[in-house]
Amino acid sequence: MIIAIDASNIRAGGGLTHLKEIVNRVELEQHGIDKIILLSNRHTLDKISNRAGIVKLSDTWLNRGMLFSFLFQIFKMNGVLQSNRVDLLFVPGGTYFGAFRPYVTMSQNMLPFQQEEYRRFKQLKTRLRFQILRLTQAYTFKKAKGIIFISDFARKYITKTINLEVKSQLISHGINEHFTREPKPQKPIEVFSTLEPFKLLYVSIVSAYKHQWNVADAVIRLRKEGFPVSLDLVGEMNDEWKEKLDRVMEKDTEGCVRFNGFTPYEELASIYKNADGFVFASSCENQPIILIEAMSAGLPIACSDMGPMLEVLGEKGFYFNPLSVDSIYTCLKDFILNPQERELSAMSTYQKATQYSWKDCSDKTFGFLKNIYMDN
Repeated sequence: MIIAIDASNIRAGGGLTHLKEIVNRVELEQHGIDKIILLSNRHTLDKISNRAGIVKLSDTWLNRGMLFSFLFQIFKMNGVLQSNRVDLLFVPGGTYFGAFRPYVTMSQNMLPFQQEEYRRFKQLKTRLRFQILRLTQAYTFKKAKGIIFISDFARKYITKTINLEVKSQLISHGINEHFTREPKPQKPIEVFSTLEPFKLLYVSIVSAYKHQWNVADAVIRLRKEGFPVSLDLVGEMNDEWKEKLDRVMEKDTEGCVRFNGFTPYEELASIYKNADGFVFASSCENQPIILIEAMSAGLPIACSDMGPMLEVLGEKGFYFNPLSVDSIYTCLKDFILNPQERELSAMSTYQKATQYSWKDCSDKTFGFLKNIYMDN
């Protein structure tokens, strides 16, 4: 069996991590695979290890931006796949308009399917982009022979939303081992001070559905009441959300909230391990890898109660409504005042994180592809 992977729209972030991990860990003989052909831009292909059975193909169009990658899919890809005698195409990016059949796709983005979430974006062109993605991904899903979902929440929500009747499988993402650290004993808030505060961490791109400004507002309120807490925000931010976050941080007369900007993926593990607790306030996720990283790092976590968060984190988490500063404030106050519950929560979520393995993800993914091919 020859499998091709259309990675034409995969360039960075979680999609690139997923592609790299499953391809680098696949055992070809185990799944009856003669070779895997990767179609993408040179930058993405360079991230994949060179090994026997993995063929990397690029094209001028694939290196000229997303529009030309889309046109490559439509006008060139079918010929490339046929000339390489491909049996099955895998489209992890979720959008495919080419002529090749059969193919399997994957759902990694909930925003196009949750209208109330993409409407949080101010710019019309951003909202329009998600509306278009909803149409293109719905078309792709309905024409596919199989779909991989990464959370049960996403499978149920999308299946119901677009009336989907396609064979599917739930396959969770994995977690890199360098994030793993057993939970440390939790200390009472009284041992901390304004000079050595309880360090809360929130890692994520600053965006409409991440609600960093609400978390910052709640932490500033706690600090003004005398609680020795601080908040580090780590992640990229564009100008659309800088003003909103800046307005909240103007209230921070003690400097307890720090925006640290983008941090390379390779440096994140040490940042997790330097924190005392983690906050995750997203209102829209498919499967939040950042949350799983914090679980694996042994941190106690205060988390949004929306989307798949309860499915991922489990019943031992501290939960809040990410749209309400009062809810976040109340949750964080309970969080910092209860070290025993923090410790139990960290142990529970750390154990839950052990189920997430990139090797397991790779095995299940290529096993599902093989089953679809055999059933075709």
